[in-house]
Amino acid sequence: MKISWQWLNQYCECTLPVEEVVERLTMSGLEVTHWRKRGPEDPRIVAAEVVDWRPHPGADRLRLVRARIPEKEVALVCGATNFDRGDRVALALVGAVLPGGLEIARRRIRGEESEGMLCSAEELGLEERRSEGILLLPADSELGAPVGSILSTDVEWIVEVTPNRPDLLSYRGLAREVAALGCGRLLPFPHPDVSSVAEPFPGKVVLAAPDAAPWYAASLIEGIEVKPSPPWLQERLRSAGVRPVNVVVDVTNFVLFELGEPLHAFDADAFADCEVTVRRARAGERLVTLGDREITLEPADLVIASRNGPEALGGVIGGRRSAVTEKTARVLLECAWFRPNEIRAAGRRHSISTEASYRFERRVDPGIVWLARDRATELLLRWAGGRLVGTSTFGALPLEEAPIWLQKRTVERLCGELPPPGELEGILGRLGLQLVEKKENGWLWNVPSHRADLEGEADLVEEIVRVRGLAEVPPRVSVGWEEKSRDDCRWDRREAVRTALSARGWQECISLPFAATDPGEVGIELSNPANADFRFLRADLGSGLIEIARTNWAKGNRSLRLFELGRVVHRCHGRVEERERLAVLVAGEAQEPHWLTGERRLDFYDMKGLVDFLEKSFAVPKEARVRLEIISREEAAKREIDAEVILLEYDVDSWLSQEEARAAFRPLPVYPSVRRDIAVVVDEAVTHSEICLVVEACRLPCLERLQMFDLFRDPAGARLPAGKKSLAYALTFRSPDRTLTDKEVNGWLANLREALRSQGWSLRES
Repeated sequence: MKISWQWLNQYCECTLPVEEVVERLTMSGLEVTHWRKRGPEDPRIVAAEVVDWRPHPGADRLRLVRARIPEKEVALVCGATNFDRGDRVALALVGAVLPGGLEIARRRIRGEESEGMLCSAEELGLEERRSEGILLLPADSELGAPVGSILSTDVEWIVEVTPNRPDLLSYRGLAREVAALGCGRLLPFPHPDVSSVAEPFPGKVVLAAPDAAPWYAASLIEGIEVKPSPPWLQERLRSAGVRPVNVVVDVTNFVLFELGEPLHAFDADAFADCEVTVRRARAGERLVTLGDREITLEPADLVIASRNGPEALGGVIGGRRSAVTEKTARVLLECAWFRPNEIRAAGRRHSISTEASYRFERRVDPGIVWLARDRATELLLRWAGGRLVGTSTFGALPLEEAPIWLQKRTVERLCGELPPPGELEGILGRLGLQLVEKKENGWLWNVPSHRADLEGEADLVEEIVRVRGLAEVPPRVSVGWEEKSRDDCRWDRREAVRTALSARGWQECISLPFAATDPGEVGIELSNPANADFRFLRADLGSGLIEIARTNWAKGNRSLRLFELGRVVHRCHGRVEERERLAVLVAGEAQEPHWLTGERRLDFYDMKGLVDFLEKSFAVPKEARVRLEIISREEAAKREIDAEVILLEYDVDSWLSQEEARAAFRPLPVYPSVRRDIAVVVDEAVTHSEICLVVEACRLPCLERLQMFDLFRDPAGARLPAGKKSLAYALTFRSPDRTLTDKEVNGWLANLREALRSQGWSLRES
């Protein structure tokens, strides 16, 4: 959602700079993804007056314009046609730099000199969509004044609102949140004055689908003059990313952003005798939407209908036939409350998403609908003229009050400490909760209608912690000593693996737990997927890592060391199983190119080193390995990765649940060690592990360590026969209670030599 700093300050008097407000919002769980200054700042973009214009002699769609500023008149070539003599316009003089980075220069266009440019709202950074014509400034704009001082540059935020907080999809709700976080003072909202009209709605409203639309309000306004809305209102809508249309439509959009309640204005002449029916669509009915798209309605769709048929897809989008135009004289204003699941399903069925449906499908506050209706009516009467003929409501709103009892011991248990009672009550009060009763052991709170996400004690404690700040939570909770639980052990092992892999240069990834295809009749298909890419729950982590690798490679990252620790779901013997897995991927360059070391590619041995690390240092069982795959460069190229890809995956569910071996203290050695070296000549087929087994079978007393330190082959056959290799080992002996003698160590070594020779192997003598 786009937020204008200036607009927000109309509802909350912010006492902190914008940077600190953004920081506090983000730390409280409402992410501000980015913010920027909006509008022109260059002083060479000024207000000018159109003195005269005439058609360009060499181009049908261009005009030759003379614009006046205090110092001089400027000759321009312009392609727009929405201005006339005497209009005040935004003129970018030669040398000016527009918000998009374009520098204005003197140019010759079709043989005519142009000494600047008349700017549109898009070119001034006020709109993201393509603007129709140039921006017209207020008629009293001072000539030569920088446009930034006339339009008052603003700060624009992009806020990511989580689905459980629809109350923040309005300026009033966001202002309440900002004030609760201690960033300013919440200003009282102006109460609309439409009480002088007490006549009922002169038509008829039939709620034929109360399960989907339990409440509906209709107002009829006559004598409306459909014209452009005031410049300041147009500027407000542009700051929200919405293009102004006319005063009627702009008022409904303004109230939507201001209060979070979507409204819709119909041309009342489309409804014979003002008869409105809120019903399910009939099979085969069609609707041409405001976007000139014709859709075929389904029986599950909720529609607002006249006698001629559907006029709108309820809560989603209006129809072209009943749209407000310049000829409209009577407006039927709709204010309704729809069930969120109905709007969500309809929008998905027809692939339509609007500002209205975005709010309805997340649940509009039922307590705000009367205020929104009266606010829109008041603004329409003020700016569009006309007379309110009558207004009525139909049905009942789902206003259910369920007080929550908050115990002091619950707050202390979940927070680690009990905040001062005055601070706790202040936080919940600023969030809109009402204190009903206060006792020695707790408080009884009424939850406002806009906070349907607050259902129990834990939710209130979460709000207290969130508003106070996570930094205020004590780092440790003193609850006495107790054994670590199984979940604690699993958590500690996860964190240990994550920390170790990160320290070794691997980057952790967190991917969505969905897949587009069934991985082989073991996948779990969702009954209501968000889209075609999310049809199945993932059955492995490797596929997700490959997709992440593909994206990174496309963006120029040529050194990929990725890992993910997460859950997978699949069918096993007719049952659904959820298991925890660890997946690792390597591909690309091993290091930055350097003149001394040259270029090296990540390969199988890089992965082997990691396998040894996991299975030795962390005791991940070899049997837990479910995938060790080398994807050739040719196969990887099909996934747009120009490198060999090595993929490893473990099933770590059982390993995470294993009991930890208790650490045993072993004192530092007191007596010295004795080292002996031995070299064994064996066939090429003999492995290091086989030699280790023979050494273990000898049960050499006081053998502390066996380490291979050399591997020798002689291709020429001068020192070793062909097909043979020499493995050299260092044996370290140490006794915990005495100093070893050469005689006993040499005796043990003689026994070992005899055991090695009995295998048909020979020894190399130094």
